[in-house]
Amino acid sequence: MTVAIANCRRCGKLFNRVGRDICPECIKDEDEKLATIRAYLRQHPLANIYEVANGTDVSYDEIVQFIRDGRLLLRNNPNMVYPCERCGTPTQSGRLCANCAKEMARQVQNDSRQEAGRNQGPSHDAQREKGFYSRSSSQPRSRM
Repeated sequence: MTVAIANCRRCGKLFNRVGRDICPECIKDEDEKLATIRAYLRQHPLANIYEVANGTDVSYDEIVQFIRDGRLLLRNNPNMVYPCERCGTPTQSGRLCANCAKEMARQVQNDSRQEAGRNQGPSHDAQREKGFYSRSSSQPRSRM
């Protein structure tokens, strides 16, 4: 059994990696920040991200990262929005707004269809010639 040792992406400390890429102390710190944010949002459901950042001493970037990672859900907080990474439209989850996500999914579908069309290659008969032939046991064998 191998032990995965890594540097914490937040503090740089060496730790035994078990799933996440941050050390146990930073995980505890993040959990405490999330609890603080959630408590603040229960008290101030109409607050925006800047107000939450000022009221909790958690940075704007950390709050956005919690939302993008899916660790902070905003069902009852309509003013907690941040810009889409692609177009800048306000969104409440993920990295992209709904329109950009749909457009990118459409582009991926189109690209995969075009790639599939290019990779079809030779006809079915030419593909049959590749490989090997195996005589099945149901065919009679000829004796010499």
